[in-house]
Amino acid sequence: MNAVKKTIEQVRHTISKYNMITPGDLVVVAVSGGPDSVCLLDILCKLKEELGIGIVVAHFDHGLRPDEDEHETRFVESMAISFGLPFETKSADLGMRTEKGSLEERARNARYQFLWQVSRKVSAQKIAIGHNLNDQAETVLMRLLRGSGPSGLAGIPPNRGDGIVRPLIEVTRSEIESYLAQRPLNYVTDSSNLRTSYLRNRIRLELLPELRKYQPRIVELLGQTAEIMRGDEKWLESNTRTWIEEQSETEDNRIYIPLPAFTRLPDALRNRVIRVALRRTGGNLRRVNLRHIAAVNHIAMGERPQAQVDLPNDLIVKRVYDRLVFTKMQSAQIEDFRHFLGGPGTYELETLRYTVSLKEMENRELPDMKGSPWTAFFDADRINYPLVIRNFREGDRFIPFGMSGHRKLKDFFIDLKIPSEARVRVPIMTYQNNIIWVCGLRIDDRYKVTPDTRKVLKVTFDENMSQC
Repeated sequence: MNAVKKTIEQVRHTISKYNMITPGDLVVVAVSGGPDSVCLLDILCKLKEELGIGIVVAHFDHGLRPDEDEHETRFVESMAISFGLPFETKSADLGMRTEKGSLEERARNARYQFLWQVSRKVSAQKIAIGHNLNDQAETVLMRLLRGSGPSGLAGIPPNRGDGIVRPLIEVTRSEIESYLAQRPLNYVTDSSNLRTSYLRNRIRLELLPELRKYQPRIVELLGQTAEIMRGDEKWLESNTRTWIEEQSETEDNRIYIPLPAFTRLPDALRNRVIRVALRRTGGNLRRVNLRHIAAVNHIAMGERPQAQVDLPNDLIVKRVYDRLVFTKMQSAQIEDFRHFLGGPGTYELETLRYTVSLKEMENRELPDMKGSPWTAFFDADRINYPLVIRNFREGDRFIPFGMSGHRKLKDFFIDLKIPSEARVRVPIMTYQNNIIWVCGLRIDDRYKVTPDTRKVLKVTFDENMSQC
């Protein structure tokens, strides 16, 4: 079998094996003009009728090589015209050079954003990219050198859940070159691929040739390793997601995981629970490494009841007593609040998003003093106006209902396992700097209603609006 037929057969097998393309799909093919993308476009055009697909050619000009970029754009456009295919192109924004992160990563992100824009514009179902088996081997080696775990060593996924497919992922670079030579097809050469300032290029130009001296099939074997890792990862990921669905709670973009169940997990599954929870919270794990995962495990398995780990991408993991909380850093901190209540009546406290009403009545008018945590009754003769509603202050003390001695409010919160960040949101009602009610939790024993009480003050918070 000649190189052309062999490569087409391999691509046909890969598409079927990973269920990459469905009849009726419109496929955006990313074409840089290099050998991989030219080979990909040519093969998909040959299989177009067989697969029952439509094709749109998309080319992104990174703007990093002024002497070459314009030529590549014209070359790819002429290819699209020769195949009778629609052509979409875009040049990178000039600001891409000054943004944060490595230039290589910024260029990659800009390219993918362009491909998604084209896909939405033409209502395509798939985006085909020309990664090959050598790219897979280089990725595995690069991640191994960076200390990646099994998920990293799974390499480049042939078929992503977001519609990106890689039909050449099981074809070697030498097979691509033989295909292009036999067709024959022209392509352009990216001069940046020869720069050893990039780690991937050093692996391609220096490390892999050296490893071939020890194992001539090193590229194929690394691709095989990645496939084995992907299979293991798929199974572990499925079990992880099932565990999280059954054990965790989600509220306001926060994920709560119970520590007793979490700490009983095997190490491998526990690490994946952390990764999945972080991904669901922040969506991006590109800068999260094994050291960060170990830090989360440290606070989970440690003795401190409250602890916090700050991670890249504004991700935060907190231990709050018997739970781990996964969240993102809030851009605004909670400000101190202070509201004056001048006498009986209803007050709309908009900054706290609740309503509080004060009503005075004779003790004999009270049929029942039972109610919700957000209703409290006080001996009105022991209180005068104005009352103040404020948040927690360091050093606050009160005498909890049913007790005889003062207690630090901080210790009271700790006993109830109220997280640090939640304490500042608890309304505190005071009279002449004395706490009379930790709202929703406990009144001060000195202001309770007794058999001798003649006049009662009833305070009610609108529970529907309460944010505490």
